[in-house]
Amino acid sequence: MAYLWLVLSAACSVAASVALKAAGANSSAAVALPFTAQALPYLAAIGAYGLGFGFYALALRQLDLTLAYPLMVAFAVAGVFLYGLLVGAESVSAMRLAGAALIALGVFLISK
Repeated sequence: MAYLWLVLSAACSVAASVALKAAGANSSAAVALPFTAQALPYLAAIGAYGLGFGFYALALRQLDLTLAYPLMVAFAVAGVFLYGLLVGAESVSAMRLAGAALIALGVFLISK
């Protein structure tokens, strides 16, 4: 169950990052948007980070910190790559894929 909490925590982190990216992309049109519409992506990001914090706290009840944190970050990196591939909003180069693979390798080595 602890690994599920880590995956959910990472998913919340990805959702928050996507919301912040959307907020930044809409900043040029912010003059035309009412304040509530401008604040909505930021509020969504804060909520997602808060929910992810709760999931991470649940995972830490059962896992060592030296394993939980790298795994959660690796899941988040994988989620961001998935977002980039599926939405096409981000470029995914061979160099970035190699970096993600090295992160995965590092997490694997830490878990042993």
